Amino acid sequence: MRLFAPAPGGERLARALAEGPFERALTLAIERSGLGLARLRERLAASGVPVSTTTLSSWRTGRSRPERPESLRALALLEPVLDVPPGTLRALLDRPRTGGPAPRAARWDRLWENRSLLPMVLNSFEDSSPESVSVHETLHVDAAGRMRGLHVREVLRALDEPAFVRIVALRGFTPGQSPELVSARYCRPGCVRATPEQAFSVTELVLDHPLAPGETGIVEYRFAFRDEEPDARYDRRFRLPIAEHLLEVHFDPSALPAECVSYRQDSPAGPELETAEVRVRPGVPAHVIRTGQGAGIHGVRWRW
Repeated sequence: MRLFAPAPGGERLARALAEGPFERALTLAIERSGLGLARLRERLAASGVPVSTTTLSSWRTGRSRPERPESLRALALLEPVLDVPPGTLRALLDRPRTGGPAPRAARWDRLWENRSLLPMVLNSFEDSSPESVSVHETLHVDAAGRMRGLHVREVLRALDEPAFVRIVALRGFTPGQSPELVSARYCRPGCVRATPEQAFSVTELVLDHPLAPGETGIVEYRFAFRDEEPDARYDRRFRLPIAEHLLEVHFDPSALPAECVSYRQDSPAGPELETAEVRVRPGVPAHVIRTGQGAGIHGVRWRW
């Protein structure tokens, strides 16, 4: 007879500690502990090993790994705090990254279909590539199953150079009907280009206050969709790792889908990975939250 159930996420954590990668194992261990990055920083500082929350966040997202002696000492102190066996996180650092070192930013043509014009349009923009630390999206789907509106709130951080713009690429479902920016806060629209035949739009959001390297800022924006046909999925494509992505989908109460599934992909032609059922209930939005994710495609699909 089992007296105790495994801790939530315990099986996933055990698998990640055995198989890697390091950033996933660390993320799952932090989530299970219930400790925020600020609390972990305080614990390390009390032990005489100061590490910033920015550094801890970079370890979680895979942007960097502990390599210097001080960082490795901090990792050794983290293991008992996170209640993982001594040396297990450290051992994952000795494994080479699959496919070699991760690129600083995924190529546009990895995230969008090669046959589309979108990668060429995106490459024509002057992009200072701030990273998205946190993205909260609110999507509305009407009673006919058509996407109607999208509100996004992002926390951005400049990397090694100042950031002036945020590039947003969206795709509608009906050819000839590209999504349209209807409002923006803490930023303003710059160059806007569309490929109507494929229902793509690319919008340059110029930040009200440029970000210095390492500085964070907030932007909010709303898009309207002009689709004439029902939609079956929505995704966001990240060029850089992201610490947190929250997507909430508001379906019309009179037309709730029979099934809703979250997924991620490394490329449009790749298989769906980490699929999971998303609960749909009257009166509350369906939602998916992912933390410590690498570059790629994160989305939700549904059917009636």
